[in-house]
Amino acid sequence: MDDARLPLYLKLVYGLGDHSLNVALVALTMILPFYLTDVVEMRVGLAGLVPLVGRGVDAFSDVLMGQLSDRTRWKRGRRRPFLLIGSLPFALAFAAIWAVPRIDSTMLEFIYYVAIYVVISISMTVVAVPYQALMPDLTESYHERTSLATFRSVASLLGTLLVAVTFQPLVAYFGGDASAWAIVGALYAVWVFWPWFPIWWVTYESPPKEESEPLGLRGYRLLLSSNSNYRRLLTFYTLGRIAIDLPLALFLHFFTYVIGHPDYFPPIMVSFILGTVIAMPAWLRLSRGRDKVTIYGYACFAWIATFVGLFMLQPGWPLGAMVLIALLSGAGYSAVDMMPWSMVADMADEDEVESGQRREGIFVGFFTFLRKLAGASSVAIAFLVLDLVGFRPGEGNDQEVLWTIRVLTTCLPVVFILASIAASRRYTLGAAEHAEIMTELEGRRGERDADSA
Repeated sequence: MDDARLPLYLKLVYGLGDHSLNVALVALTMILPFYLTDVVEMRVGLAGLVPLVGRGVDAFSDVLMGQLSDRTRWKRGRRRPFLLIGSLPFALAFAAIWAVPRIDSTMLEFIYYVAIYVVISISMTVVAVPYQALMPDLTESYHERTSLATFRSVASLLGTLLVAVTFQPLVAYFGGDASAWAIVGALYAVWVFWPWFPIWWVTYESPPKEESEPLGLRGYRLLLSSNSNYRRLLTFYTLGRIAIDLPLALFLHFFTYVIGHPDYFPPIMVSFILGTVIAMPAWLRLSRGRDKVTIYGYACFAWIATFVGLFMLQPGWPLGAMVLIALLSGAGYSAVDMMPWSMVADMADEDEVESGQRREGIFVGFFTFLRKLAGASSVAIAFLVLDLVGFRPGEGNDQEVLWTIRVLTTCLPVVFILASIAASRRYTLGAAEHAEIMTELEGRRGERDADSA
């Protein structure tokens, strides 16, 4: 089995892909809902439906893109050319969603935002699924994949930090009106566009060992029913991502309306990201010699403890206490976000033993499909609940509304984290099992090479 370490420059450049994707995702998840309710003045229930409909339409493209990238045969590879094909539409659509003119019709306004969201999501899929499916080609090492996932996660979190610290201050710097949002959207569009060329340049692909067969609906049912570890990974990853998406979508509302200090939001997010980045090397070191799912469970329990502190936050608390909670929360979150992406790369190896095919794209596509649909559904339901309890953007809200925001932001995620821990306990593809899989695959590939010689 190849345990050679990847060069540092490759890990750094490859991580830029997650940075670009997360800048867009965090802006759409964390800033856009607030923008829709408090700037566009869209009804909160409709604002929650924008990502649900947009991602719901796009979610099916993840599955199709996974199959397409598995079966494409170009001179430059089956995945890497898509990084160049999708990057420009991705950036242009992202700029467009912040530059929408005033639309008098509520329904037309909703349709417009949904349409732009769909275009962003589909063009993002064109780059994201092939990019994420590259990991098994870059290294076959169980632990190097964890290292590569760590670099990706750090770059991704720096994207979160960028959005949290600069997006709204830049809007204020340019005047705070509609044209300011359009300018900032255009600047961010350039930022999400540029990394894809260096990624295309430094990455590489292995020639596919076998032709990947297309999967219909029945094929996906068979894949899920036959691969219990993938089914469990899908379950606990999706539950964990819901626990991430819910507070992200509500943090601005939480600090604006519940805590009464929207100015606390940037330093809190900076502290959260710093805690995440600082903890990454510790989780990576702890993971050496241990199964990835074990580290995932440790991180989940640590993360739950910080939600308790977040629930207890009161408007009169000093900023320092909130910063401490954010630092500890980031430390737990870091491994919860990082480990599953390393595990899905291992799934492709286990599947090759069973099917004789390399189907990384299919695994990543379905992984992303459920993540998008579940995350968007949970946010839409949360915003619908806020609509039902009478949330009014930009105004004073009664205690029922404020407590609803508090519970949705801090208590409901804990329920999903606990469910994720329970689902992860039966996952069995650890380091020893993966080593056996790679030994068998190397034997099979050696036999094929000898036969073809």
